[in-house]
Amino acid sequence: MCAATLEDKNIGRVIANRYILRERIGSGSLGVVYRAEQMGMKRKLAIKLLAAGDATRDPRTVERFRREGEVLCQLRSPHTVTTYEYNDEPDGSLYIAMELSPGRSLAEVIRDEGPLHWARVLRILDGLCDSLGEAHALGVVHRDLKPENILLESRPANHAFVKLLDFGLAKILPIALQLSPPGQMVGSIEYTSPEQLLRHPIDARSDIYSLGVLGYKLMTGHHPLHEARTFGDLVAAHIHRVPPLASTLDPSVPTDVDMILARCLDKEPERRYPDASALRGTIGVVLAELAPEAGETIREPEIELTSSDDIEIADPPRRR
Repeated sequence: MCAATLEDKNIGRVIANRYILRERIGSGSLGVVYRAEQMGMKRKLAIKLLAAGDATRDPRTVERFRREGEVLCQLRSPHTVTTYEYNDEPDGSLYIAMELSPGRSLAEVIRDEGPLHWARVLRILDGLCDSLGEAHALGVVHRDLKPENILLESRPANHAFVKLLDFGLAKILPIALQLSPPGQMVGSIEYTSPEQLLRHPIDARSDIYSLGVLGYKLMTGHHPLHEARTFGDLVAAHIHRVPPLASTLDPSVPTDVDMILARCLDKEPERRYPDASALRGTIGVVLAELAPEAGETIREPEIELTSSDDIEIADPPRRR
């Protein structure tokens, strides 16, 4: 209230005898994120830290943090923030060492630029589907997809290279572990699927619903259920109300894109895309009809020589 700067006692702390915490840069669903430097290498990275006090207060928080570390270490998609390691410190605090992305959060992009052209949004969704497709194949559901958890990096060959982060609320389907107390919601209510609100079992299709909400909002500037004014109204709308087609708010949105979003937003999970890889396949068909963005390159086919010296095309040309 007095606007005084709060001192963070972790600044300057050395983690794992090699990472120096330099600056607090934010917080995720679990823990605080710091800009850090690896001693001797001057490599910049991000450290997500769950302090010892927080760890001892709530065993579920520790379990979720460890779960996030386990999940992230398995993911190798270029569209997922790379995780180097996770471990605990002698005082009981836990950390995850991650890539430090130079990207801007999608929340900042929306705030500064407003609605985005539908083709740009499809490219963003395509990158997210690459990240989530790998997670879904491993039985992992993100459960907290929202603009704050998505970064856009500017690269020479791609002006909107997507990076997905914060798997802190991820659910690993084969593990029947109760991590959420009865009645507690996880994830952002704006992007939460009907089955999650109803406390029904969830799978990859819950993330598909969240992607539909995200895509709709990015294209039109409005939440698909924007007429809901209260928390209760929004919950009821997620469960019962069919949103208008995106093209009713932005006439430039093509019919094919309308249908993609409508399928993602279907109230019944079995009528959505089964997982992110399936959604990406449909998005790819639409993107294939578009001219490449400035700076976007076409991947050359890989050529293999067989034992009989025949030449085979291993992969057809595709945009990258």
